[in-house]
Amino acid sequence: MTVVAQEGDMLQVCNPWGSTTRVSENDFINGYMGKACNSDLPNAYTVRLPR
Repeated sequence: MTVVAQEGDMLQVCNPWGSTTRVSENDFINGYMGKACNSDLPNAYTVRLPR
């Protein structure tokens, strides 16, 4: 998943399956990514930031 935009406290997330959705910053920070992916991978377990 890639965060492609931010609007207020919402992040626009593009996932590898080709869809884009919005999640709250709070959900992103706490790893609750169920709204941004299918039910097989509901939680983020790592975050990588560019250097």
